[in-house]
Amino acid sequence: MKKLITSLFIFCFIATGIVSNAEAGELFKTPIIKQTDQWKIEIQKGKETKKTNQNVYESYNVVITNIGKDLDKVEFNTYRNEPNAETKYGLSINDHQYEKFKQGQVFEFSNFPISVKSNELQFEISWHGKPNGKEVQGRKFKETFTFTPTK
Repeated sequence: MKKLITSLFIFCFIATGIVSNAEAGELFKTPIIKQTDQWKIEIQKGKETKKTNQNVYESYNVVITNIGKDLDKVEFNTYRNEPNAETKYGLSINDHQYEKFKQGQVFEFSNFPISVKSNELQFEISWHGKPNGKEVQGRKFKETFTFTPTK
């Protein structure tokens, strides 16, 4: 009887460890959606995960949708953070810019790599309002969406 109870206890302990390790392998529990009156950002699980000796990252699909009004000169910037670092690192080699971004228009980052060392992922979306009078361009606006890994 003691052997049976001990075996069950060990099995439960091992099973709990396996489940915890499987969940720990995913930096963000997906899908994650954040939304304002103007924007909707959804992070979905990507298809690729790469592990090398120097770097480990997970891949996600990020979908940004304009759910508000049509906008001018829209720019998407992405950043990540690392433990013990005050600086945020840009993730896009070329930040994405659009002269016009209409309501319902979608921008998608396919297989967007995120380092497993990151403790914060940030999307910054900026745009210009309509020009007033003789101004060359309207006032600049921005919204920032911050995602943190699940623990």
